[in-house]
Amino acid sequence: MKRSTTRGTGVGEEVGDGFIRTLLAGPGGRLTQAFENAWTSPHTSRVEANAERGVTRFLVDRDLPRAAGGFELFSIRDQIRVVIEDLQNTGPRTERAPGENLISFRIQLAGEFIAGIGGSEPVRFQCPHLGVRFQPRGTSLRLFFPPTASARSITIFCSPQFLLGNLVTERETLPLQAQQLLTAAAPDFSYCRLTVTAEIIECASALLNNPVTGLLRLPYAEAKILELLTLCVAAFGRLEAASVQQFSEADIGRFHRAREILSTKFSPPPTIASLARELAINETKLKSGFKALFGHTVFEYGHECRMQHALHLLREKRIRISKVAEAVGYQHQGTFASAFKAHFGIRPKDVRLPPEPKVEASTRA
Repeated sequence: MKRSTTRGTGVGEEVGDGFIRTLLAGPGGRLTQAFENAWTSPHTSRVEANAERGVTRFLVDRDLPRAAGGFELFSIRDQIRVVIEDLQNTGPRTERAPGENLISFRIQLAGEFIAGIGGSEPVRFQCPHLGVRFQPRGTSLRLFFPPTASARSITIFCSPQFLLGNLVTERETLPLQAQQLLTAAAPDFSYCRLTVTAEIIECASALLNNPVTGLLRLPYAEAKILELLTLCVAAFGRLEAASVQQFSEADIGRFHRAREILSTKFSPPPTIASLARELAINETKLKSGFKALFGHTVFEYGHECRMQHALHLLREKRIRISKVAEAVGYQHQGTFASAFKAHFGIRPKDVRLPPEPKVEASTRA
């Protein structure tokens, strides 16, 4: 069988050792197909159903490739699908997730995952993390899950129509940012990060560590899923209006190119205006899209890259401070020294590696 290849934090071609879609529906399989196949999959050890409430639970924990632990799947009236991951990843897993016109909320409590859309470079997401996306048909998300001692997450999938028709009585009562994402349409891929509150962590942990057994396990899980979904939607109210963005694949490619430029060009440091001109993109869209996709502003990321490069030149290359200042775009050594200390908490002259110890000639016995 063909195995995956990864480059650094990149995502190679997907193979059979993937997430729940690949496991139950094959490479490139749809989430809805994975849930249908869970009824008869050899990986499923237990199925529980409450037909009256329309809630079904699948425990997927048999013969998992490159992982120990299991997945817990919930289907609520075929309108909400939930994937709960509680695994130890003994090897890397990759898969391609095709768009199905669904909204998804992913709460990562332990471990990390890496995702990329289209031909863009992937982005690493570490816990605690809460991200929401609308992925239309025709788009493809590449996911990579590195080896880790603990990977714990909850992902809730539903249609925008379900949220607008069932979770709220009037669309106008939703935060503006939630309205913007929930009314997204193909072909744009929409994504934003939400604040992980203590209430969200507490609710997600209760769902992961479901204390109820027997017939009451399903209604308990249903209640917690609806509570968690409500808390996630409410988290939109803490965002700025520009935090929710709709991106084309070309836009995402430009954001990744901007990040590449910022991480390699230090003197003079690129300005937002120069980046926008080079990438043929509106400045406002560049700023808001970069922040939504990567979690920090263009300035913050560029400054971090310059400081890290300065640290490398000082510590590894042992270049004079004045030359280092020039190399990262500072005209005056004093200004650079102040910025460096503000960033790292120490002065540039204090980070040099100590000289190598002299090797004394061995004495004769």
